Amino acid sequence: MQEITTPRLTLRLMTEEFLEASLNEDTGKAESLIGLKISHDWFDEKDLAAIRLDDYRANSNYIPWGLRGIGLKGSGEMVGYIGFHTSPNPEYLRKFAPHAVEFGYTVFFNYRRQGFALEAAAGLMNWAKKQYPLENFILSVSPTNPASTSLVKK
Repeated sequence: MQEITTPRLTLRLMTEEFLEASLNEDTGKAESLIGLKISHDWFDEKDLAAIRLDDYRANSNYIPWGLRGIGLKGSGEMVGYIGFHTSPNPEYLRKFAPHAVEFGYTVFFNYRRQGFALEAAAGLMNWAKKQYPLENFILSVSPTNPASTSLVKK
């Protein structure tokens, strides 16, 4: 699958095999599959990994829109993850915005406040626009999360 790159980051697709290894906490296998040094924070996201694995198995067309590890180009560290909740233009978004897709992200605690979320979001949206005629991107964030609220405004 196509890797997405930005000046400092690489966004690498989390495949079915990677998600299975993650659920089994097989760090060595997971790292070899994604080509990044995985933060232990990722292994706390088992519920999300299981949901996305089920999504992949239910609809293989969703896979390229799924989760991606956010990796630092220089060190190869996985600093978070980002991905779309569905394939483009799902029914539930049509009442809010035409030709839309919703996505979310997490940057692990030790890597926050360095602009990684904004850079990863821009890279993901640029990739998506090349794949599908998207006009709108939807992010849902808590109003009590000022960093994410500020990112959405940008």
